Amino acid sequence: MSVSIVLALGAMIAGAFADLIYKVAQNRGINATTFVFYQSTVFAFTIFVIAFATGQIFQINDAAWAFGLPIGFIGYLGVLLFVMSLKDGIASVNVPIFRLSFVITSIGAIVILGEPATIVKVAGTLLAIAGVLALADLSALKATARRDTRLRTMLLLLSATLAFGIGGILNKEATNQGAMTIPLILVSTISFSSLAVTRMMMGRQIRPNATTIRFAPLTGLLQLTWTGLLIQSLQTGDASISFPIVQLSFVLTSIMAVVFLKEVVSKRLVIGLITATVAVITFAFA
Repeated sequence: MSVSIVLALGAMIAGAFADLIYKVAQNRGINATTFVFYQSTVFAFTIFVIAFATGQIFQINDAAWAFGLPIGFIGYLGVLLFVMSLKDGIASVNVPIFRLSFVITSIGAIVILGEPATIVKVAGTLLAIAGVLALADLSALKATARRDTRLRTMLLLLSATLAFGIGGILNKEATNQGAMTIPLILVSTISFSSLAVTRMMMGRQIRPNATTIRFAPLTGLLQLTWTGLLIQSLQTGDASISFPIVQLSFVLTSIMAVVFLKEVVSKRLVIGLITATVAVITFAFA
């Protein structure tokens, strides 16, 4: 198993824990915009401290500036559109579909960036898709009665998925052009945090509740770990392998929800676990 895949697995685990904490925070009542702001504040402060302590704050090259700023912008846009899609949407449908952003990244990496399209890689991608879709309760779409509401929700969701997929392609191209992990994260944080501040000020919801104070800092650190490991994985590996593995964190989150939150074990969860495991094993041989 290559170092790139090990790093992607590490990112997957960090992302799964972040999603689990976010799920707990949502259940206890948070304002998503406020939570994301404080989460991004901890993220930004930590990466600036790391960059300054290691001297990498002075190693921001042209590639980091050229790609980092749009990556941060697209990343926040994706989060915002996804949260908006949940207003009238169904989480059990929207979350798995949002995770399928790796399909866009994988196709873009092969078609645009010239990564090889091997049979093993295609098989792993299809298994990853099956693992994510296994957890999507598509029958829940019927719970939204109005057709125009379903259309609006789906447009927001697909736009968010597209944004994250494009962000993945930009991340890989940034590493191809010599952007280092910490400088790239540092620059992308500038645009992401700027938009988070603007959005929160517009909503006039600055004061965090107790749940946000308790969980946002930890979520920010986990998101930073997720981002750092993913970009480091992209330094030596293919985006068409790393991103599908990382996005399978959704399956791991569902398993941890059963263990820690006592959620019911479903047939979809078992199928998702099996296909996700086989997908990771397949990618190990890609």
